[in-house]
Amino acid sequence: MLFRVLGPLEVEADTGPVALTGARSRALLTALLLQPGTVVPAHRLIAALWGERLPEDASNALHQVVGRLRRQLGDDVVATGPAGYRLARDPAAVDAERFEADYRAARRIAPEDPAAAEALLDRALGLWRGPAYGEFADGFARAPAARLEELRIAALEDRVALLLRRGDSGAVSRARDLTAQEPLRERPVELLMRALHAGGRTAEALDVYRRHRELLAAELGLDPAPGLRELESALLRGAVRAPAPPPAPPPTATRPPRRDLPWRPGPLLGRERDLHLLVGCLAKQRLVTLVGPGGVGKTRLALEAAHRLAVDRQVWWADLVTVSPQRVSDALAEAAGIEVPRSADPAGSLCAALAGHRGVLCLDNAEHLLQTLAPVVERLADAAPDLAILATSRERIAVAPEHVHLLAPLPLPADDDRDNPAVRLFVDRTPGLEAASLSDDDVRVVSGLCRRLDGLPLAIELGAARAATFGLHELAARLDERLELLAGARRTAAARHRTLRALVDWSYGLLTEDEARLFTRLAVFPGSFTLVQAEAVGADERTAARSVPELLARLVEQSLVQSGQGRFWLLETLRVYAAERLDPADAHRLRARHAGDTAARLASLAPQLSTSDELAAVAAIAALGADLHAAWNHAVDHDRALAVQLAADVYDYAYHRQRRDLLEWGLVVSTWDVEHPKLPIALAAAAAAAWSAGRLSAAQAFADRAAADDAPSVARAVNQCANLANFDGRTDEAVARFSAAAALHRAAGESVRALACEISISLALSYSGRFAAAAARMPDLLERADAAGNPSTLAWAHFVTGEAEVDTDQARAAYAAAAEHAARVDNRLFGNLARTSTLRLAIRHGRADVALTDASRVVDEWEDLRNEAAQWSVLLIVAVLLVRVGASRAGAVLAGAVLAARDRQVSIARDGALLHDAIERVRDRLGTAPTEQALAEGARLPAATAVAHARREIRTALRILDAPGAAVAEV
Repeated sequence: MLFRVLGPLEVEADTGPVALTGARSRALLTALLLQPGTVVPAHRLIAALWGERLPEDASNALHQVVGRLRRQLGDDVVATGPAGYRLARDPAAVDAERFEADYRAARRIAPEDPAAAEALLDRALGLWRGPAYGEFADGFARAPAARLEELRIAALEDRVALLLRRGDSGAVSRARDLTAQEPLRERPVELLMRALHAGGRTAEALDVYRRHRELLAAELGLDPAPGLRELESALLRGAVRAPAPPPAPPPTATRPPRRDLPWRPGPLLGRERDLHLLVGCLAKQRLVTLVGPGGVGKTRLALEAAHRLAVDRQVWWADLVTVSPQRVSDALAEAAGIEVPRSADPAGSLCAALAGHRGVLCLDNAEHLLQTLAPVVERLADAAPDLAILATSRERIAVAPEHVHLLAPLPLPADDDRDNPAVRLFVDRTPGLEAASLSDDDVRVVSGLCRRLDGLPLAIELGAARAATFGLHELAARLDERLELLAGARRTAAARHRTLRALVDWSYGLLTEDEARLFTRLAVFPGSFTLVQAEAVGADERTAARSVPELLARLVEQSLVQSGQGRFWLLETLRVYAAERLDPADAHRLRARHAGDTAARLASLAPQLSTSDELAAVAAIAALGADLHAAWNHAVDHDRALAVQLAADVYDYAYHRQRRDLLEWGLVVSTWDVEHPKLPIALAAAAAAAWSAGRLSAAQAFADRAAADDAPSVARAVNQCANLANFDGRTDEAVARFSAAAALHRAAGESVRALACEISISLALSYSGRFAAAAARMPDLLERADAAGNPSTLAWAHFVTGEAEVDTDQARAAYAAAAEHAARVDNRLFGNLARTSTLRLAIRHGRADVALTDASRVVDEWEDLRNEAAQWSVLLIVAVLLVRVGASRAGAVLAGAVLAARDRQVSIARDGALLHDAIERVRDRLGTAPTEQALAEGARLPAATAVAHARREIRTALRILDAPGAAVAEV
């Protein structure tokens, strides 16, 4: 009896074709043919026949379909096995098996006997009558159908390569047919180019390459593969070598591989690199343990590797999830299909039975048997030198020859990353969701869901199942109920894989009491943390600080805690689970301890920001980011004194990094009736947040309130008073205030902060046009800043030097130095100020296209920082620039917006003069009435609309300058 699946399903008996009727009978036979000679579990067959719409008594319904199939094919064709059925025929009776055997044999002999290889390929390809697995190719047989189709195309390519090798002119037409079928595939194009060149048609070969390159660019936005580019270059040089024969496959095993591996539920997505590494490890290592958290896809990856290896090796599979410690040796023997006699040493009997075996033994879900399994595996590794062992576990087995492969969650996507593997998995597993029909908004929602699900494949699959019920947006809104919501996996999945809670329960149940206690306490950390933090927060009278390192290491080993670069973190799903396990009273106590510890760390780091160690301090505070917000939220509700301390201590970091989210803590504190030694600094933060938002009068009120006395703690508030005076053009007041702030900083022992205030005096002088006086002060101040070694102060000194410099080249060099020093410590305030002033130079001395490009960048940078006051200064420069490149009306509209917002921006005399001159130019070009109309139109624009207008007009001006024939204009 012959079974044909390389096209519509057909069965041929000795007496002729068999009429196979009934859609479910055909589906059942196809499901059995996917694994001929192997018992297919009943639950898998049920899924293939009915999918999600199960009959009331699925087992009985399956039995009836089996009966119908037996009546059509014969009682002996479908055999009953343990918990399933198998096709009781040799795999060679299936045309797909014959095709694959001939194809691999052809590749093996092609280097030595190309004629015989051609004959084998012709016979193999002659078996095809249409798409593999016919009507089921888009259903449960999708993955094997796709694999066979890939092999068919590869066989066609090999056939053309053999024709080309012996100089057959038919290679051209065969290769052309292949490129028509697979226009984006590299090898058919290469073969066609080589065949044309071999026939003396090199120009046509180069034309084929050109068309392929254009198609790739249009369809995928890609360049041709390096091999094709090298071939084109060789054709142009006349240096093309003869094509190499198809590579021979690895030698086949001496015994036929077993085919009783579990079924693979759909294609493996996003794990190509891990699969390659794992298969490579198994070729070199005796024992490989695949380790990772629950739901990360260890079993799925191991299963894919097992199927890959089973092509030419014996592979056995043992699922240990229900195995008790007493039955470990029996379970391994059953998986390998061997009989082990009863003895006092079952592990010894197992080792003796497997001593001569070659292949791979896969041990899935080993984490609950490690104590018993470890000595058995160690003995097996010694007794069976030709046996490789692949295990999956939450932690390593910890035996001598073990190689551990850590499996991380899928990479988390950006909002618009359609090709991200987590996004692809979610879309593939969501019924009714098609990748091609997803809008950009849908992709953003899916990306957000994948991030909130930690990139865990199981959580993503569970979420995808629920998306079909709730819809994407509703699922995103409900995902805070994550552990209850994430249920609904395949009915064929193990029970603990059907809900995320069941899976985490399984892992949690394997912990000791001390491990479980620390695990739940770690839920208080909103992000990553250090060992020192874990000791400070997680230790108490029941968990000694000295025991935390060992317990934390055990949690890492069991994949319940992730680690890297000296930091630790919980996946969000595990953090939610751990938080649920915390008693409410303990949770409050732990959050208070966490908030206090975080505040203490910030307080110790803040003074380092004005030293030569600023870079290290910035990195350390940035690493505390999530902790700071969690500490702030707790303090606001439960400890206002701690909240004031946090708002004050974060000021220096937040101000120079332009972190409005942190500066606005000062705004919250400003509404409280509270006494605290650091309240003036918190109010200085409020002033900085207010003027960044363009609320300069509110900022003045906060700064004045904080600077009411002469204590050293008011230095930062006095400095903000000086800034606001400088913004408003009150130069003498600004100079006096900067001097007072410097004295207060020195009184507080903050000499570098005092130096920054002294430098600011020169800035105030420059803004009022007193450049000579400002410049005269800077050499000494710059030298002192260099000696201090603080990058931010050095950046500030260089920036102010540029502001005081009248020579354009020297000013530009000073701004470049300022931006460089600022970038070292992520000082976005000083870096952006330097780039803004560089742009101001460009509108006087520079190319128009370069100035417009730089203007677009600076606008975006200030917008990212949400600094409206600084943004208005940039928009003023853009208005001038637009007028100078000929966009008169657009520049006038933007100028009107700037003029209407004078009370929300920094006032610099020289900028005001530039804007006035630009408006007069517009009057000369357009006339008074049109100019006034444009200015009035701009005056009605809010800040966001003015920014959008500036961006749009910059793009328009650049397009005009980039047009063919346009002259490169100087500004």
